[in-house]
Amino acid sequence: MAFKTPRETFQSFYGLPKVFRLDNFINAWKITNFSLAFKNSFIVTSVSLVFIVLATSMAGYAIARSNKKFYNFIYVLFVSGMMVPFQVIMIPLYKMGRKFGLVNNRWGIILIYICLGVHLAVFLYTGFVKGIPKELEEAATIDGASTPQIFFKVVFPLLKPITMTILVLDTMWIWNDFFLPLLFLQDTKIRTLPLTQFYFYGKYNTQMNLAFAAFILAMIPILIFYFAMQKYIVKGIVAGAVKG
Repeated sequence: MAFKTPRETFQSFYGLPKVFRLDNFINAWKITNFSLAFKNSFIVTSVSLVFIVLATSMAGYAIARSNKKFYNFIYVLFVSGMMVPFQVIMIPLYKMGRKFGLVNNRWGIILIYICLGVHLAVFLYTGFVKGIPKELEEAATIDGASTPQIFFKVVFPLLKPITMTILVLDTMWIWNDFFLPLLFLQDTKIRTLPLTQFYFYGKYNTQMNLAFAAFILAMIPILIFYFAMQKYIVKGIVAGAVKG
């Protein structure tokens, strides 16, 4: 489809093109301002991931190493958030976003992604930390290391498998997400890649060849990232779930 002309598309929707053309990719790149949309997606995804990993790894460590009921309550609170469908909170979230100036604000949608992404990450980190021997931390304490030093120099490096899993899962979620940008990023200057497909869908006309070309362009970065990191997915999820 991405290599066809509009005429070939309507003549044979599922057939192969007579000549494989790259014109559709060039036109889709220009029409959607692909470089700007890619930049917006990269900023939103990368910044969200940094804060999700830092915040939830520390929270998971604190919950896993504490026996206080308060921390158990916090853990249940985080995990229960995984059971709430996004459609349930979509309208209240948008109303709250308008009230606090988060609409058409790149940092606003980053904040929302962080809040929505902490639930699964805390669950996985907590389970993984419980499988790390406490003797490593006790030895570091004897050597005079403080709690932050123990976490960042001893514990955090051991969290690499589950961290990579969270990075892969959340990258694919945020990069491909459509609903949140549709609600909060109405300004064309800050739109992410999934929203650029709207350029080719009109009320009375749809440019299928350009739309499919844009789909492929948007998929290439995330596919490269996924295939480079896929070996960590199953390993990290199994370790985080079983050890917990």
